Amino acid sequence: MNPVLRGFWETPARYKVLYGGRASSKTWDAAAHAVRLTSNIKLKFMCVRQFQANIRESVYTIIKDTIERYGLTKEYVITDRSITHKITGSQFIFYGLWRNIDEVKSTEGIDVLWIEEGHNLTQDQFDTLDPTIRKQGSEIWLIFNPKSRIDYAWKNFVENPLPNSIVRKINYTENPFLSETMLNVINAEKEKDLERFEHIYLGYPTEGSETALFTFKDIDRAMNRNASGSGSTV
Repeated sequence: MNPVLRGFWETPARYKVLYGGRASSKTWDAAAHAVRLTSNIKLKFMCVRQFQANIRESVYTIIKDTIERYGLTKEYVITDRSITHKITGSQFIFYGLWRNIDEVKSTEGIDVLWIEEGHNLTQDQFDTLDPTIRKQGSEIWLIFNPKSRIDYAWKNFVENPLPNSIVRKINYTENPFLSETMLNVINAEKEKDLERFEHIYLGYPTEGSETALFTFKDIDRAMNRNASGSGSTV
């Protein structure tokens, strides 16, 4: 796992928001933490994203690969619908929100809701999801690469985080597993188009409005926020 995120995962919070640019290890680190948890205690994970035509479009493949990488394949039952730990009884289930929101709403006993590609989340969906995850001590993980500053996830989880939240930005600069090949790709984009580089790899959202007095980049830099921080808890 990425050591810089240890504090993020170990801090108790209802909402764990991990955002930033691409190639930053966000999803892989979430998968590693999830596998570590489920191999030691009984938990029920519901992994969702906006659009999912089949299970392989979810985080299913990353979780499966992480289990194999840790040499734990014999401990899990991996089917084409779910992943279950043989000893702890932990389970991963997977849904696409766009077509299955009613089915998600009726799911009971969820310990962790993992929302991948959370920039696509809508208010109506969150209003359904939040009260569905009602088990004592349950958590909601929201992981995303920012798109627009007017997106629901950005406005309500980054700029105005909910109570009992921990919000952490991470970029490729904090990814110790980044390959030289990927670093070259990133540096090439930086030379080619700085604004696009900052959006894709530094996690700055597009403004979404030409009337904004200050861009998020302005605010971010003025507050001297940087990727080496431990995150903020609200």
